Amino acid sequence: MRYGIFSDVHGNLEAFKAVMDFFSRQGITKLFCCGDLVGYGPNPLECVKLASTIKGLYLVLGNHDAAVIGRMKVKWFNDAAAAAIEHTRSRLTGEAMEFLKHIPLRIDTPDFTMVHGSPSKPLVEYLISEMQFLDNKKLWKTSPCFVGHTHIPCAFHCDENGFPHMELLKQNQMVKVDTDSVLINPGAVGQPRDGDPRASCGIYDSFMKVFRLHRISYDIKITQQKMMQSNMPELLIERLGMGL
Repeated sequence: MRYGIFSDVHGNLEAFKAVMDFFSRQGITKLFCCGDLVGYGPNPLECVKLASTIKGLYLVLGNHDAAVIGRMKVKWFNDAAAAAIEHTRSRLTGEAMEFLKHIPLRIDTPDFTMVHGSPSKPLVEYLISEMQFLDNKKLWKTSPCFVGHTHIPCAFHCDENGFPHMELLKQNQMVKVDTDSVLINPGAVGQPRDGDPRASCGIYDSFMKVFRLHRISYDIKITQQKMMQSNMPELLIERLGMGL
């Protein structure tokens, strides 16, 4: 089975549509999102509506999703993120809020595991180091484990001697899932932070046990114009074009 894996849409409708179009062209019918459908971007309602209509789409809850529905306190977010959360709340309908409230924290399938931040702390931990990987690697049964949250495409694994390694992933790069403990972050659709402003996503082939990263171009200026029209924080607008 080939799965479309993505994360951190963050209310960026143009990027979300571009990634969905890419998966459609690839013939992918099973889609999995590692959380944060909303937050940061100007079109949270439209992204929720689109997600709710896609057959074969499964999501886990992200920290921004949780804050919007009241499962996390906004005080834990920086000023720009908090402003975006308030913007999101003002745009969402009751039906959209209900959709977010029913998203699970974790998904376990016969082919992989998926959470937002980390298996140990799904909503709050940014998994960025080898030591964090070691602390978490016994907390999922089916490898790979897909996560989001950091907005940085990368992969963690242990070598034949049990030493952990982290690798940043670039366009078209492949990750072979050849051990019982591999963790992969597909990067962010709506707000990449690895210096590449293109939307990031991936395809996992459970038969070949291979994940491949893909970067998808979209019209970033349209999203930025919408953010300006909504008086969203300038920091969020500028960083979108830089992929930071």
